[in-house]
Amino acid sequence: MKTYSEMSDGTWQCDGHIYKYRLEISGRLSNAVKDSTYIYLSNIEDITFEQAWKASGLSSNMDDYFDIDEAVLVELPD
Repeated sequence: MKTYSEMSDGTWQCDGHIYKYRLEISGRLSNAVKDSTYIYLSNIEDITFEQAWKASGLSSNMDDYFDIDEAVLVELPD
């Protein structure tokens, strides 16, 4: 979905923004047959599965989305 890379200092870069963490957040959506995994680059150390799926584009509430300086979704679930 987005091109990103790990920097020599261990941070992550995507679209000119630098992030401290690469998070793999897994869980199961309601009525889903299998778990989903969301990959975020983030300056927030801990993102819950609920926050991840809502911010992935599934929420109609704009308050559920991250500011680009906080986190960015780089890979969608399968």
